Amino acid sequence: MREDDPAVRLTLSIPDDLFRELRRRARAEGVSASRLVEECLRAGLAVDETNRPLVPAFDLGKPSVNLDRALRLAAEMEDEEILRKMDAGR
Repeated sequence: MREDDPAVRLTLSIPDDLFRELRRRARAEGVSASRLVEECLRAGLAVDETNRPLVPAFDLGKPSVNLDRALRLAAEMEDEEILRKMDAGR
């Protein structure tokens, strides 16, 4: 906390595993648990809601096709499906 900010006391219920991790990390960083909680809260509250992803992102690995030609591939697949349906009499 900055010295000009009045401190407010707050009681929180924290799961045991999270509290153990909080204490471990505070010791590792050489700060108090209160200071670490404050830093985490400030960082979390500073996140702009508009920048949060709507869904989680996952690494899908290396593409199996050349993405530069993705539209051409999609068009070819669409053409094949149309021909398949025409052959089936639809």
